[in-house]
Formats: sequence, structure tokens, C-alpha cells
Amino acid sequence: MNKTEKIKHLTKSVIHFMDALGYEVVNDESGRILFSSDDDKQIEYSRSGDVCIDNWACDETHLDAFKLEQFVKIVKQGLA
Repeated sequence: MNKTEKIKHLTKSVIHFMDALGYEVVNDESGRILFSSDDDKQIEYSRSGDVCIDNWACDETHLDAFKLEQFVKIVKQGLA
């Protein structure tokens, strides 16, 4: 796989993972994807692999962001 194919694979994997956690894509532009859940939890993911949440987000959002970071790390290792 070339670099572009790896990024596309990682992005699709992240979207499926977040869907399984109950999030949906609400905005997909400029290299960033914003995920939101029914109870107003939001996590932002950049295609470079960075995960961003608000500091004041609830503990559950922090835990979901941590899970996403670990998932991205595992998928990237598999693509190396």
C-alpha cells in the first residue's frame, strides 16, 4: 500500500470504529472529521492520526477518545 491508500484505510477504519461506539460523522472537511453522539459528545479526528476533545468534556468522552487513540495506534502498526 502506498501512503494515500494507508490513510484512506485508516480513515475508513476509524469511521467504522466510532460508529460502533455510537458516534456519527457530522463534519468531514479540511483533513479533519468531527464525530458526534446523540448525547452531544464530540471528538475530532485528523487524518494525520491526532484526536482532539474539549478539556471540559465528560469522562466518558475522554475514555472514548483514549480508545480511539489506541485503535489508531494498533491500525497504524498493522499498516507499517
